[in-house]
Amino acid sequence: LAWCLKNPFVSTVITGASRVEQVHENMKAAEVAPKLTQEIMDKIDAIFDVKKDEDDD
Repeated sequence: LAWCLKNPFVSTVITGASRVEQVHENMKAAEVAPKLTQEIMDKIDAIFDVKKDEDDD
């Protein structure tokens, strides 16, 4: 979730939860996102082979 929040190509993050505890866990992503450096984001992108060109479909 933190990667989604930090990613400029993700316009909306929609989460689901069936228990209050899950909502609390999901909200922790807001605390983690600012800690994701560009280096970390690049490593995550490489793992998932993320294309950074908006024209790639």
